[in-house]
Amino acid sequence: MIRMLYTIDMTSKDFFIRNLEAKSYRENFFIAAIVTLFIIRIFLKLTHYPQLGTGALHIAHIVWGGFFMTAALIILLSFLNKAAANIASILGGIGFGLFIDELGKFVSRDNDYFFRPTIALIYIIFVLLYLISKFIPRYRTVSRKEYLVNAIEMLKESAINDFDAEEKQMAKEYLNRCNPKNPIVRALTELLSRLDTIPVGKPNIITKLRALARRWYYRVARSGIIINGVIVFLAFQVVRVLLSVVPLVIEKPVLTFDEWGKLLSSILAGAFIVIGFFALRFSKVEAYRFFRIALLLTLLLTDFFAFMRAQWLEVFGVIANIFVLFVINYAQGLEREKSK
Repeated sequence: MIRMLYTIDMTSKDFFIRNLEAKSYRENFFIAAIVTLFIIRIFLKLTHYPQLGTGALHIAHIVWGGFFMTAALIILLSFLNKAAANIASILGGIGFGLFIDELGKFVSRDNDYFFRPTIALIYIIFVLLYLISKFIPRYRTVSRKEYLVNAIEMLKESAINDFDAEEKQMAKEYLNRCNPKNPIVRALTELLSRLDTIPVGKPNIITKLRALARRWYYRVARSGIIINGVIVFLAFQVVRVLLSVVPLVIEKPVLTFDEWGKLLSSILAGAFIVIGFFALRFSKVEAYRFFRIALLLTLLLTDFFAFMRAQWLEVFGVIANIFVLFVINYAQGLEREKSK
């Protein structure tokens, strides 16, 4: 352990080597954590909050969360292949979902599992984790050393599994961004040229669905249904929040913190919707950019303040907002492709 500490150079800019293919692992983690959280809440509600244990003994599910997260760490530290990393990301997400569900007990003086602001705190924790996960790949430009290490990781698949054409192409792109004078790069480039890839088979169901969605979008985009639908949805969200808050402003002169938060964030989101509406005259890409900002403001601010008061009733609105965000991201990407 002491020898290892002496060999670590914390000042090196490549101390943390980013995994350029880690997006799927982060998605696994978030999906597993959120699904676990919902399953726990639904199960406890349906079974009237049973307790595991007898007498003075009570095994809270935070303990199981610790077991799952420990299992994920052991797998990551013990195995090298992608399958192990995928399993670890799912187990880690399950463990985190079990852990974070008990947050109310640890932020309230009386260890109250039903502490009212808990859901808002859980929500903002997930939002912050998501933002951090988006920041990690972008906090600085990818170095040549990072591209080289990721190319080596891609080549590992040729030893573990069959090497498909997409993986080979990705490894080529990584090596092209490395230092060509590096002897390791030259050796890997030569090795890559000798490796055979598995033949491309029939497209799977996901590939077929993507192609179908792309054809459907191009067909529908000309009619303006998608852009009009996004505008209507965003406007409805803002009007819904305003109708729930404005009467409170009329009834009482002093609003609570969450009421002010809902009101001001909704007005800000509405302003970006109006800007996006006028941007339609010049560019659909720019219009979608402003609509995306409006939706992110709703997800990051308005929904947070809504959870402080309405608790789990706002979950359905969040799910709808996330779905529309996916639609906007997809439509914006296709519009960029069309404009090239």
